[in-house]
Amino acid sequence: MCIAPGSTCWSRCRLREAGVRCSNDLAWPLHEARMNAFTELVRGSLSDMSTPRAEVKQLTHSRVVDAAAHLFVEEGFAGTSVRGIARASGVSVGTVMSVGDKSALLVRVFDLLVEAEVAERTAVVRPARAAVAEPPESALAGAEAGGMCPDRLVVFTAPLVALFTRHDELARAYASILISGGREAGLFSDLATGLTERFRTVITERGCTAEEDAAARAGALYFAFVGLLFTAAAGGTSDPEALSADVRGAFGAICACPE
Repeated sequence: MCIAPGSTCWSRCRLREAGVRCSNDLAWPLHEARMNAFTELVRGSLSDMSTPRAEVKQLTHSRVVDAAAHLFVEEGFAGTSVRGIARASGVSVGTVMSVGDKSALLVRVFDLLVEAEVAERTAVVRPARAAVAEPPESALAGAEAGGMCPDRLVVFTAPLVALFTRHDELARAYASILISGGREAGLFSDLATGLTERFRTVITERGCTAEEDAAARAGALYFAFVGLLFTAAAGGTSDPEALSADVRGAFGAICACPE
């Protein structure tokens, strides 16, 4: 019996008690690993609260976001309700709304799913990188591989491409919410800063782009990528290879470097 509210196991049991079946039980171990990483990010993002009252609020917030994540992934955005999130997390509808409405919760969940995807891929890369004594500046495998700039740039987009194509219905709702305005998202803040900086490093490290032009070109690469992500989400694209090819083509048009 699962007794830890907010844990992956607990959330899964709550879903089954509510009569919700996993869309693919055989795929659950991989899903569970991703969601465990997601849950740790939820808890870590709230770790600065230390008073007893704040701790209760932290736990409640974590449970709501974790339950919302599981329902969004299992049922989709349209199939998830605030009432369902309240039932899965064991709190009232009012408590869920104090954390955020459905749109706000999706933005929060999707941003954390992005972080979990990046963390999962980075965790796989680090042991391999250490084994061959690669320099620590490279955040993802293949960034220092041979080839033209577009080939090296597209490596950094892999986590987002994977997430947007794996959860295409959630990605479509996420993009729609952000386009409508009024919501802050990691895609346009911390993630944007980190990804743009990686792009800038790639396009300058071999002299393909002058330092004085690097910031503008890296920004153009980033917004071209986001535009393709949102276009793919609107069209329900679920083929990561096709989307990566489109991204690579756009990068090649912006940053055409010599062999």
